Amino acid sequence: MLSLPCLLSARFAGPVSTLLLLAASAAPAAPLQVSVGGGIGQSYGPKLNADGSRLAYYSATNPTGGNADGSWEVFVYDRASGQTRQISDEPGGQFAGGNQTPGISGDGSRVAFQHFIIDSGYGYFQTRVYDLNANALTTLTQPAFAETSAISRDGKTVAVSLGNVGVRLYDVATQAFTSLPLVNPATFTMSGDGKRLVYDTFSQGVYLYDVTTGATTVISAAGGGGGFNQRPMISADGNSVVFTSTFDPLGRNADHSSEVFRYDVPTKTLVQVTQSQGDSREASLSGDGTRIVFSSNGDLAGRNADGNVEIFVYDLLANSFLQMTDALNSYSGGGTLSEDGNTVAYFSNLDPRGGSPGSSYQIFLDTLEPRAPAALPEPASAWLALLALGVAGAMRRRQRRG
Repeated sequence: MLSLPCLLSARFAGPVSTLLLLAASAAPAAPLQVSVGGGIGQSYGPKLNADGSRLAYYSATNPTGGNADGSWEVFVYDRASGQTRQISDEPGGQFAGGNQTPGISGDGSRVAFQHFIIDSGYGYFQTRVYDLNANALTTLTQPAFAETSAISRDGKTVAVSLGNVGVRLYDVATQAFTSLPLVNPATFTMSGDGKRLVYDTFSQGVYLYDVTTGATTVISAAGGGGGFNQRPMISADGNSVVFTSTFDPLGRNADHSSEVFRYDVPTKTLVQVTQSQGDSREASLSGDGTRIVFSSNGDLAGRNADGNVEIFVYDLLANSFLQMTDALNSYSGGGTLSEDGNTVAYFSNLDPRGGSPGSSYQIFLDTLEPRAPAALPEPASAWLALLALGVAGAMRRRQRRG
């Protein structure tokens, strides 16, 4: 049955006593609501291109006048023009089939998404790619179970997972598939150049696969005991991985709450980003891995004592948590960052400016303060040792300046 969608860096050097102080961040401007709807008119799955100028999402709303039957369709919003394009059209309404879970290339030229049909209560999926410049649609696969995809920065490589069969790479130029030896992948994402993939398995492990060398790295082994590693995401530069887990690999998650973890690929170091003692998940990150967006009911910035599920951004360079949304009795999720780290998109059934929650989930865009690119300093060996032992200490929380 189809279901709806469903830190600290190891490369910082410095004394433990001073490194973990979190600076407050300035409050963002009011977000922009991209989609509108009501009743069953919902919107999910936002994805941004590299500079945040284009946003892909899927929705049962009708922003263009081309979706009167309310089926699930893929849309692309252009920030410069303020216009929305509908790039798929499945007749019959949302209980007959539709299109969902888009990914957009970094250059904003192509969108890969899942077309699905409903038959006898089951969803059968196939991967399609839409060229926004040529207005051309290409179907890559035949209908199958549990199909997912990812697209490279230049839009020329598409990774496709066919249920339990495995992951294959599709070359847009040659229109040919190459099989990859990924074992039992559940979900996966791909680096911007298409050379690295991170994936989780049905046995709850998280792994990194290097397409060039064929090497597989265990990031987080299955911990057993009914817990999970879930939804790994890799940065566009391929150097950072984030995921959520209820395991305790570093000795800082004794209550087995769902927390965000970050893996630094060059140093092969795992750190725990959040210590919310609640539920932090759905993590995604900027192109260089220095900003992480996620959902949490924790009070990470001193403004969420009610325990509502809000959108947070962790800034690795500023050592700060920023709470992006704040409302009662609502839910905000699906957070994603542009590659440059300056734009955040998410879905929510609230007015992010503090109003009452609405009746449907819609897509919002928000902007973070731009910053100049900066390299992460290399770590001291003693600091890495402390991280490995999981005794780096607890993060101090401070309320942001609002």
